Amino acid sequence: MRTLVTGADGLLGSHIVRALLGAGQQVRALVQPGAAAPTLEGLEIERVDGDLLDPASLATAVAGCERVVHAAAITDVGASRELTFRVNVEGTRHLVDASLDAGVARLVFVSSASAHAPGTLEAPGDEASPFPDAHRGLAYAESKHAAAELVRAAVRDRGLDAVIVAPTFMLGDHDWRPSSGEMLRQYLERGVPAVPPGGRNFANAADVAAGIVAAAERGERGETYLLGGENLPYAAFFDEVARAACAPPPRWVLPKPVMLGVGAVGSLLGALRPGHPPQLDLRLARVATLEAYYSSAKAERELAYVRTPIALGIASELGALRRFGHLGDPHAEDLEGQVALVTGASRGVGLATARELSRRGAKVVMTARGADRLNASADLLSRLGGDVRAVVGDVALWEDAERMVQTAIDAFGRLDIVVNNAGVSMRGEFGDLSPEVCKDTIGTNLLGSVYVTRAATAHLAESRGHVVFISSIAGLLGLPSASTYCASKTALTGLAESLRLELGPRGVHVGVVHLGFTEHDPDKRILAADGELVLPDRPAHVTQADAARAIVRLVMRRSRRTVMTPVGKLAWLAHQLSPVAVEWAITQARSGRWGTYEKFS
Repeated sequence: MRTLVTGADGLLGSHIVRALLGAGQQVRALVQPGAAAPTLEGLEIERVDGDLLDPASLATAVAGCERVVHAAAITDVGASRELTFRVNVEGTRHLVDASLDAGVARLVFVSSASAHAPGTLEAPGDEASPFPDAHRGLAYAESKHAAAELVRAAVRDRGLDAVIVAPTFMLGDHDWRPSSGEMLRQYLERGVPAVPPGGRNFANAADVAAGIVAAAERGERGETYLLGGENLPYAAFFDEVARAACAPPPRWVLPKPVMLGVGAVGSLLGALRPGHPPQLDLRLARVATLEAYYSSAKAERELAYVRTPIALGIASELGALRRFGHLGDPHAEDLEGQVALVTGASRGVGLATARELSRRGAKVVMTARGADRLNASADLLSRLGGDVRAVVGDVALWEDAERMVQTAIDAFGRLDIVVNNAGVSMRGEFGDLSPEVCKDTIGTNLLGSVYVTRAATAHLAESRGHVVFISSIAGLLGLPSASTYCASKTALTGLAESLRLELGPRGVHVGVVHLGFTEHDPDKRILAADGELVLPDRPAHVTQADAARAIVRLVMRRSRRTVMTPVGKLAWLAHQLSPVAVEWAITQARSGRWGTYEKFS
């Protein structure tokens, strides 16, 4: 089976090519004459040069192909309306003619979800939705709608076997120009503190490519399949982008009138400067204020379409932007050549720290007890461009601790940084604690840090490296209903002070970070007195990214101690000045209307 793919070097096209190759098919890739096509290098494909506006070149490209996937299009909103319609509509007409003349068995036309009216989270748009009034005047959306109608007419009147797919906003690897990634690049490089009030559907390009291959195989002739991902408000989406890029999250959501006002100014400037279209005009501003949500239920039902988390697409997109030189990072070489081991790295502060170390150029060994989540987190960092290894194990077991350290040595030949982050939280009255909770808390928090550090000591001395213990405000002052947790975290301070005296003369830096209350992963749990898992219920004073930056800053400055958050510093200072007063205040709080668990968990 030979398939022609137009636009094969683009974000979606390069994923389609790889999906077809993965399915065992032969691929002929149509690219613009003279195009560099870096995303196709090294692939076993047949490249042909051609142009959608040159029917003769299309006839040559289609000859001998059983299927055609038409993904080429002008997607730039800044392109002229005339060029957009010529390529997207007339180019599609030429390809339909060439496919019919060559007797192609099936054409898959890549339209766009923007050719269908969006909906809300409760009632998302689908294939039956008509062209939206909000998209009138937008050349890309109108041209995709017109091209899809042209394909439907050819199916109805000329016997063409074709299927239409309508992807939503895509992110992924191989975005070398960039296309969709330009939105992420501008957000990160400009440090934009505000985001639009609307939302949209975000899809992984790899998922869409797999859906297109499925549509070619078993899609119903003449049918349209909407291929999407996650419906997210822009605030939630850019929060995920910021987390992946180790950047500050958005601070505000622009009110709709402000967004429209900015768009109106853009339209005015565009009118005053012909030939210099604004990046945001009133039409685009109106679209950005909408809830542009879609459903892929039909594709999931008929094509077995699978949607993966958009976090994977974001990570792949950021990795591509950096790899192709579109997204710089002034800190990308801070830790170049160094190797870090982070325990408890599958989520939360551990994952954020591994991400921050990787962003700054370090190679990272990530460890955790749960294989599935650890491997998924390691894959996320790899997509971002990191060089990572994942080791499943329990830091409280000496054999596992040795294996974690040895993995770093075997993979990278050295070890420079150890971040002892793995930990277990507990809440419960001391008299009610089960022995298992005591053992698990102290075993992971204290013994786990001891074992990993002991296994790494010789290597850290050789590299004159760093060992960091992640403690807590509970390691500075006692808190009720957290006895063994406080004991284990306080012990880390003593361990650090002792190791500083022993290892400092050998060039090893030893530091402690006392975290405040950090934001949680939704599925984080805390051990109750009887060992049951309970949800945390307390305020968050610091983000995971903030904590990660503080940890890496301590490493780079070779600092002894960092106490995070004003609340943490105030509590520590007050306890140093008057422990009796602090204990009285805590006792009063416990006996008040908040109750023990609500106050201290």
